[in-house]
Amino acid sequence: MLTIRAMTNGSGYAANHLEYSDYLDENNKTKGLWMGQAAERLGLSGKVTLEQFERLREAEHPETGEFLRQRRSADRTAADGSKQSQAVNFFDLTFSEPKSVSAVGVLEDPRLPDAHRGAVADALAEAERLASVEDQRDDKKRVRPTGNLAVATYQHDTSRQLDPQIHTHAVVFNLSHDEETGNWKALHSPTLYERRGYLTEVYRNSFARRLMERGFELENRWNDKGTDLTFEIKRVSPPLCKKLSKRSTEKEEAIAEFIEERGREPSDNEVAVLVRRTREDKLREISTAEVRAQQRAGLTPEEARELKAAKEHALQNRARPDRMPAAACLEFAK
Repeated sequence: MLTIRAMTNGSGYAANHLEYSDYLDENNKTKGLWMGQAAERLGLSGKVTLEQFERLREAEHPETGEFLRQRRSADRTAADGSKQSQAVNFFDLTFSEPKSVSAVGVLEDPRLPDAHRGAVADALAEAERLASVEDQRDDKKRVRPTGNLAVATYQHDTSRQLDPQIHTHAVVFNLSHDEETGNWKALHSPTLYERRGYLTEVYRNSFARRLMERGFELENRWNDKGTDLTFEIKRVSPPLCKKLSKRSTEKEEAIAEFIEERGREPSDNEVAVLVRRTREDKLREISTAEVRAQQRAGLTPEEARELKAAKEHALQNRARPDRMPAAACLEFAK
């Protein structure tokens, strides 16, 4: 799935969070990678440095420090002087794998993180195609596509509760180059948020295809309310996925408490706030080897065999299944 979080300020976000896989291991830092045509235009490629990240966070040229946009973003205030919203420096688009895939990928099959990385790249390419800015010349507001983004991606493999959880933080900086005016401008964020569901499906579709190419059989799963939870590896049971989803359990409990107190379902923004409130404030100092040992120790022998069997079945089933006929695809969509 995909979540989007608008980040105000964000100073030190890369150094204190993105370069760590949700726990502190100085010997296993995560290096970000640049993506996007706007990044290329600014001469950014390969690994992300903290200096580059911090300069682009402030909408400054990564080499010269020159401010890129025509004007700086400002905090919005109401008529009574109260603050309505803060200026946004970047957006954290987080792509998270289905739990069964994370469990097999982290503990059994090293092929799967690359499949996730490819699916994220496909989704970000589509997000870039949809990128746009707002033109307010002549007192008219027009939203115009630009087709370029500057993105720093960081792939992690563990949740805050140290469960296996492969996910990518794609930091989309709040700027895009407008070819019509020749200027850098802030992104038109509603375009991004309105396409969140669509981009989620782009990621899922690409990821599912890559998993099937590697021999995995997938199945769709639903919760008790009939809500589509996404696909999972067929040979990894729902109880094991639930056991390895401590953060999801915390989220569900927070939402249930919200509904009981307010008498309604929370909005997407309210869910994001609830998730942040329930997570641990600080990362834990622990080595990657200790994390893996702890993850394996938490499995029963039967559960460990379940994950291993899922990988072995995929290796024996590497011939890609036939594509579904167009008519069957249409019927499934209906």
